Amino acid sequence: MTKQSQWRRHVDAWRKSELSQAKYCRMHGLNPKTFSTWTRRKISIVPTAQIDLIPVEVTPSAAPITATETTLVLRFTGGAQLELSTAVSPRWLAELLQCQL
Repeated sequence: MTKQSQWRRHVDAWRKSELSQAKYCRMHGLNPKTFSTWTRRKISIVPTAQIDLIPVEVTPSAAPITATETTLVLRFTGGAQLELSTAVSPRWLAELLQCQL
């Protein structure tokens, strides 16, 4: 069993236990600071099967894109939008979209 899977089991068990992090760590002999770090690693500890897909609609820009206009715009329900450079790493963008805010 890998270290990551061991921590994943502890984090899952803690979430189901309704105990405080400190009490769970005392009961299982875990370092509270390390445990807290693993609880914040959502992307690496959440199994892929639990990640929901987000529907995306791609629409062309109304104005022609020039060489200097390299912006990606993400529009969310509720009117919020995020403008990013198209030079942003696809891996970073995927991690951003998986964050649970």
